[in-house]
Amino acid sequence: MEDTGTFSAEEQFEDKKIHILLAASGSVAAIKLPNIAEALGRHKNVCIRLIVTKSAEKFLSGQSSEQPLLDALKQLPGVDAIYRDEDEWKDPWIRGEPILHIELRKWAHVLVVAPLSANTLAKMTMGFADNLLLSVIRAWDTTGKVDFGLKDRKPVVFVAPGEMR
Repeated sequence: MEDTGTFSAEEQFEDKKIHILLAASGSVAAIKLPNIAEALGRHKNVCIRLIVTKSAEKFLSGQSSEQPLLDALKQLPGVDAIYRDEDEWKDPWIRGEPILHIELRKWAHVLVVAPLSANTLAKMTMGFADNLLLSVIRAWDTTGKVDFGLKDRKPVVFVAPGEMR
């Protein structure tokens, strides 16, 4: 598992894998994150990085086998890293150093937010970017043309908690 503080998207492009940025916001449906990550990780050509909000992390606290500790997800096949809000800005920030939400945007081929809580949806529609997930969403380039001249679109998939049964 790599140190989340030194992540650079450009170093990852040669792996020929599909890069999935899987995120969970604060809803009880966040307990499904391990199932989703495990299902995606079954595909050998997939690389997964997780983003969890502070609220989502509260639902992955080792209360049951369905709710393992968040760090246990690092053991799932395909999962390369887990990012939390505090990974975004290191003190002191030095000009020219990579910024995590931009590096994750560059790296990922698709962003899946499952679950998308009502709170995150409301913040997103108002343009708030007060956590790592919202910063990634705000910076997302659906055209795929901003970073490295990609030709493929970069979709975002939002899954409402009621759809996660």
